[in-house]
Amino acid sequence: MAKRSQLVLVLGLAAVVVLGQACGGGSAGSADMGATPGGAQDNGLARDQIDEGLVPHGEDITVEGMLNDHDLPLEAPPCERDFCIRAAYAVAPALDTGRAAVFVQMGFSSGIDETSFRRAPLNLAVVVDRSGSMDGEKLNAVKLALSRLVDKLDPRDRLAIVLFDDRVDLLLESTLVENPEAIKARISDIYARGSTDMASGLRSGYAQVALNGGVEGVMDRVMVFSDAMVNTGDTGTETFIGLANDNAQRGVGLTVFGVGIDLNQELVLAISKLRGGNYFYLKDAAKIASVFDVDFDFLVTPLAYDLKFRLEPKAGFRIGQVYGYSAWQTGSSSVEINVATVFLSRNHGAIVARLEVEGSTWPLGKPPLAELSLQYESRAGELVSDAITAAYGADEALRDTTVFYSQRAVRKTVALVNTAVGEKRSCELFWQGSRAEARDLLQETVDLLVAEAAEIEDAELTGEAADAQKLLDNMSTAIDHGTDYPINMGDDTAEYPAGGLFACSVGGDAPASAGLLLLALALCAARALRKR
Repeated sequence: MAKRSQLVLVLGLAAVVVLGQACGGGSAGSADMGATPGGAQDNGLARDQIDEGLVPHGEDITVEGMLNDHDLPLEAPPCERDFCIRAAYAVAPALDTGRAAVFVQMGFSSGIDETSFRRAPLNLAVVVDRSGSMDGEKLNAVKLALSRLVDKLDPRDRLAIVLFDDRVDLLLESTLVENPEAIKARISDIYARGSTDMASGLRSGYAQVALNGGVEGVMDRVMVFSDAMVNTGDTGTETFIGLANDNAQRGVGLTVFGVGIDLNQELVLAISKLRGGNYFYLKDAAKIASVFDVDFDFLVTPLAYDLKFRLEPKAGFRIGQVYGYSAWQTGSSSVEINVATVFLSRNHGAIVARLEVEGSTWPLGKPPLAELSLQYESRAGELVSDAITAAYGADEALRDTTVFYSQRAVRKTVALVNTAVGEKRSCELFWQGSRAEARDLLQETVDLLVAEAAEIEDAELTGEAADAQKLLDNMSTAIDHGTDYPINMGDDTAEYPAGGLFACSVGGDAPASAGLLLLALALCAARALRKR
């Protein structure tokens, strides 16, 4: 049965924005569980590259990953459903323009009681990349993660383990998890070999799930552990999207765990954004422990499907950008967001729409900002619909220098959005050759973060400022040692052969100086030692 409500909300100094009856009444809901959209759940790959002294490529930094890295709850009455959507807004400068914009934050939470929550049984197939590029630290990390995963399963759950390189082997056919120690003993014997035919491995994983699929009350899911460096078999992105999409329509979810700083994140992101899909980057043992010891039951629990959100700007405003949802098309006159799956989480996720004033004159008074409407399917199959009108409620007239936050919480979200935008654009400029401009923009990003962290006394923003400063240091080192042909520690041709050797290159077409070549060799040698 479909439910629908309609209301008009004015966003003022003490405003709390709740989308219709998706949330009930009561006091502030800070104790609610969180919920996050599918897709990238962190920016771990870029962080790992920065820690290694590299400058990531722009595509390796995602705004949704930045937002999902943090808990971003909004003030609101307690959530009384499995899934609630809330909203707040800010008028604040956008880093890329320096001019005020309206940032509308859509927040996600859940009324599920964490203390009594128990996930549904799993019909799970784990697909493991054991190709040569996984040898060493990457495969060791995967084996550790698999052991932690097995510890989270019980006799209610079914597990299959598929290994792939240029061939596919079934390490464990689908079976109830009644002897976890025996399963972990098999995992310890996995070794690296061969090239990477991930498509065949994925097909085999889906086939194992299909053997016992479609049982009411049981969640069907495939998990892939890989660096996604596919080089044999079906290698086209459309192949993987087709496989994931076809099985998603049958109710089989997909979780991708990426490993290694040479991860092909473009492919991983593409296949993890479909219905029932999400993606995590496994940086180290601490991240593995967090994902599997603390968050495992949540990351396999969908709360809502096919979330359709529409934001229509009111007169005087236009859509500038949408953050946390990469499928939005720049230049669209409205925001139409289709999130395939929303997952239970400790963190409260967010999607942010940026509204900009049309022309040079801001609307007068307390103008309406946007019409918002949404629809989603609950995990019980119920269709829920809501709609609101958002309006500016402060007394100060809107102008290019306006700084206003409807809630304290949204200030942190805006700072994180500006951070991701600044870092992403800086890295794009760096790899395009505009390195002085890249460094200037990144310095501006660091300064903004330091100021915002001090203003709201937020330790997580202080940590982000430290990460941005480290990226700035990496970028400056490369620039200072040769603007035209810096040491290219992030080159796609760098490899980690099974024998433990390390290869890197010096970028650029012009011949490098002897000093630069010696420096490149020294850095390569140092990094090789770290990799051993």
